[in-house]
Amino acid sequence: MQQHEEKWLDYFDGEGYRAVEPLGSGMEGAVYRLDDGTVAKVWGERSAEELRRLGRFYAHLDQAGLPFATPLYHEVREVFGQAVTVERYLRGVPLDDKTFSGPEKWPTVLSCLGTVLGAFAEVSDAPELRVLPVMAEKRALWADSASWSQALSRLIADRAGRFGDQLRVKVADFDAKLSRLHRALAALDDVRPALVHGDLIPGNILVGADGTPTAVLDFGFFSTAGDPAFDAAVTASVFDMYGPGAQNTEARIDRELSARFGHDPGRLAVYRAAYAVITSNAYDPLGQDGHFQWCANMLNRTSVSEALCRAPQGC
Repeated sequence: MQQHEEKWLDYFDGEGYRAVEPLGSGMEGAVYRLDDGTVAKVWGERSAEELRRLGRFYAHLDQAGLPFATPLYHEVREVFGQAVTVERYLRGVPLDDKTFSGPEKWPTVLSCLGTVLGAFAEVSDAPELRVLPVMAEKRALWADSASWSQALSRLIADRAGRFGDQLRVKVADFDAKLSRLHRALAALDDVRPALVHGDLIPGNILVGADGTPTAVLDFGFFSTAGDPAFDAAVTASVFDMYGPGAQNTEARIDRELSARFGHDPGRLAVYRAAYAVITSNAYDPLGQDGHFQWCANMLNRTSVSEALCRAPQGC
């Protein structure tokens, strides 16, 4: 690792940067702070072409009037066979920083989530919001779809066709639930699509000392134009996916967001079922990881089953 890091430090030095600071590394790559106020990210798997497309998405968000910053790529390079982005430095600490833990911080956390999701809901639909492939699918989410619910149904059918056999082992009456899910989505009243992040975990929200959001990052996993209630449902569920009080956390966020935006609980449950089918094998095609089990557990929930049973033709 040290040798690998030195290679990149030498590269940035050769490009005229001095005092380059490694900020961290993870599954996607490594990040370096440059001395001109930008950061460079060395990507592990993503191609330069893919990142240029993501860059166009970010350029559109930069003009959307959001009250906080989002990533902005100044340049996409190919170096040593890897993609490198030079991008805006985003200030703040993650919302999961220990500074914001504890019951007394919940009002601040909930207010922050409301601000972020409320701002996303005000971003007007545009072709630029639909350019990213959801779940790395080859077909664009909105291709040949006249509505958001139809686009989701097609993606659900694609994913269930590939991974349904694994879900059938873990999810009671999976095929019946899948049919009800399609009917439930078709019965939803249509909405004006807005910006959906789709992976709004605490680490993807940066905040200032008072908990006000300063930046939101890591779009791309499920980022598109869609129903703001979908983003609210997913955010509440993934905010604390594996903690011992996960469902209590979800319920608390649901109450806050529903009071603020008027989301129907049944609609949220339908969207959670959709998210579970779509993302079940996102990280392991064999379904042997924790995320797959989490998705199976979601589909086995009583609240989800009851919401699907309220679809046309019922249970």
